[in-house]
Amino acid sequence: MGAILVLLAAFFVEIALVTYRGVTISGTGPIPHLVIPSDYAGAAIIYGLLGLMGKTRAEPVAAAVAWGFVVATLLNLWTPKNPVHIGKTTKQKAVAA
Repeated sequence: MGAILVLLAAFFVEIALVTYRGVTISGTGPIPHLVIPSDYAGAAIIYGLLGLMGKTRAEPVAAAVAWGFVVATLLNLWTPKNPVHIGKTTKQKAVAA
């Protein structure tokens, strides 16, 4: 039961971060200063899948992964508008054929 509460706490913190960013950053969606519902749906799906790991020995792993997502969101390690491309530079020259 303890790990499920940890997952629930991580989910609420994630939702709070998503809401804060949606309200403070203008132009993130079709209506300025409103959060896109798919942001909430994505968080609900991810944390729901982590919640399915309950009642097993994987509970601590699921809790650590959940808080890892929260830290990644807080540090802005990945954003949908500017995805991270591993192994590629952002400004590559086009190669002429």
